[in-house]
Amino acid sequence: MIRPRHAVGVDGAGSGWFAVWRDRSGLGWDRYADAASLWSAHAEAEAIGVDVPIGLGESGPRPSDHEARRFVGGARSSSVFPAPLRAVLDCTTRAEASSRQRAIDGRGLSAQAFALFPKIRDWDALLQRDAIARSRVHEVHPEVSFAAMNGGAGLGLVSSKRTEAGHRQRLQLLSPDFGQTAIRSVLVEVPKQIAQPDDILDAIAALWTAERLVSGVAQSLPNLPPTDRTGLTMAIRY
Repeated sequence: MIRPRHAVGVDGAGSGWFAVWRDRSGLGWDRYADAASLWSAHAEAEAIGVDVPIGLGESGPRPSDHEARRFVGGARSSSVFPAPLRAVLDCTTRAEASSRQRAIDGRGLSAQAFALFPKIRDWDALLQRDAIARSRVHEVHPEVSFAAMNGGAGLGLVSSKRTEAGHRQRLQLLSPDFGQTAIRSVLVEVPKQIAQPDDILDAIAALWTAERLVSGVAQSLPNLPPTDRTGLTMAIRY
């Protein structure tokens, strides 16, 4: 049994972060304005799984993103956005970031990837200054976790997480580990202005991976991950 708060799952929700963990009544949750406040509240956690790129390359796509797209497969593989290069993270407009990245390795930058910049910077700043956080915070991707729950490589879910069918399938996959009653309680309790149902299910999927990290059975894409020039590991855990 995972002790309360010793693993935490985190997904972006609006401008902040939605976190979920086990507690004595089932699943606890809260929303945090930034990575620093979330880390302050959960610094005792053995593993925190966050749906955000951690570790950024200097040129070309990260191996973790390439392998995650293959692992998910099918329609949902497009949900794995290529992480930006570290050299463009300080750009304030998509045009500037895209132009700078194209000059480095010929790739532009999608609107979806640029929209992640504030969230990437939020966690990057924390991990650059806090060695303990760096050892306990891990990148996850919910669609990778759901594919693993569904049987493994190439078995990503067909339905979008924002459809009724997709919602139902994700709930079904999470229920054996967390209990349908506990999950539905969180879905009912959390106001939609704090987190949407798909954000909640993604955070619970991140918790699933964080608990696997605590128990020592989590796997990594790639299997032998590289580090970026700041020492951050470039790996997607599941």
